[in-house]
Amino acid sequence: MVIGQLSTVNCQLSTVNCQLSTVNCQLSTVNCQLSTAIEALLRQKIGLDALTIGSNTITRAVNRRMEDCSLTDISIYLTKLQTSAPELEELIEAVVIPETWFFRDREPFVFLSRYALSEWFPQNPGKTLRVLSLPCSTGEEPYSIAIALLDAGLNPINFSIDAADISKVALKKAQRAVYGRNSFRDKNLDFRDRYFTPVPGDLYQLNDLVRRKVNFIQGNILDSYFLSNQLPYDAIFCRNVLIYFDQTGRNQTIQLLNRLLNKTGILFLGHSESGQKLPPQFVSVRHSLAFAYRKTDIPYSPQVQVKKEPTNISYSRIVREFKHAGNRENLRNDQLPSINSKSSTSHQKYPRENENSGILPIRAIAPPPDPAKSASADLDAARRLADRGQLQEAAKLCETYLSQNPTNADAYVLLGQVYQARGDRQQAEQSFQKATYLKPDHYEGLIHLALLKEERGDIAGAAIVRRRIQRMEK
Repeated sequence: MVIGQLSTVNCQLSTVNCQLSTVNCQLSTVNCQLSTAIEALLRQKIGLDALTIGSNTITRAVNRRMEDCSLTDISIYLTKLQTSAPELEELIEAVVIPETWFFRDREPFVFLSRYALSEWFPQNPGKTLRVLSLPCSTGEEPYSIAIALLDAGLNPINFSIDAADISKVALKKAQRAVYGRNSFRDKNLDFRDRYFTPVPGDLYQLNDLVRRKVNFIQGNILDSYFLSNQLPYDAIFCRNVLIYFDQTGRNQTIQLLNRLLNKTGILFLGHSESGQKLPPQFVSVRHSLAFAYRKTDIPYSPQVQVKKEPTNISYSRIVREFKHAGNRENLRNDQLPSINSKSSTSHQKYPRENENSGILPIRAIAPPPDPAKSASADLDAARRLADRGQLQEAAKLCETYLSQNPTNADAYVLLGQVYQARGDRQQAEQSFQKATYLKPDHYEGLIHLALLKEERGDIAGAAIVRRRIQRMEK
């Protein structure tokens, strides 16, 4: 009798547990749907693609904001986001984590200085060079632009810099212009001695000359009226932002850049964005590692070699064209300075005599046929998918190919480029490392590997890779 009652109780408890499990599953599904709704709201408001930073990152930011708002119900928090602009702004601040430093990737600043001196000012006497940094984060990039132009010998009255960002917190720090050691990751820090004053707390205060040259603006890139009251710019830095947007956000941003840039202006993108599709009038600039594009509406002529095909040339193709066109000497001189040399705008105020600092499009030189690649229809298909922006499909195709051909270094390089375009730098670096392990002299893989190591602050590791590249070129 007792045994039978216990059996009944156990059966009832099992039923209750099953029901609780069902309820928990339903709650989990609801919470997942609400989290997806929040991601969709961020996508709508700031173009953020959750895949680029990971849903877990957004979830952690949401949990912090719910705690600050004393809320435990995510549905109530979603309603608050939809009805409260200040709370949405707070969540955006929690999600958008600035990652920048002074002279991050030197060559864009080197190229801008040369372009200003050798071409822009001779063609525009008495005018003011207008530059935009977008997004400017905590100010390191626009201040680097100002320092580069001052070091090039420009009079402060001859140029102006606007810097815009969605984050009010970041802009307040930028206007304060006090920076810690993390903002100074470049090997050459001579500029810090000239333009900064040490202050208590192991910090550095930027001097007033540079601070006055930058005008900060708060705003959203995806706002249709963003910077609509501004005159066109002669140069725009919009680096490492497109990779965080969904396709719609990327398209809107590119349209905005096209509108804001002068007819012959220069656009600077990040190295991981070199495969982005740009309007046909944007032509790649021949300056290694600048990742710059010239806007032009000049019709084709023998003097102006504007390509008739789309100009969204990938970085890997740039490297191949230089190599196969016999330009490896130019690539070495521009792209890979000696580890012991000081590649700084402050030590090269004017272009060297007879230096080729003109703004030329990359010539459309077809690389010689590669039997290994021509035999790989799968890799060709993956490249086409990547060129069309179908990065997830391209990654899957690469991974499938590598499961069958695990020693193909080219496939790992392509996969690394796809990861890079998706914003997954860690997996990208791992792919490039595998490629250079399988093929130690893989030029493209080594270039990408050096760039990624420098980007995350591994200067010593990047130097080792660069020395390998230099040995290959001797």
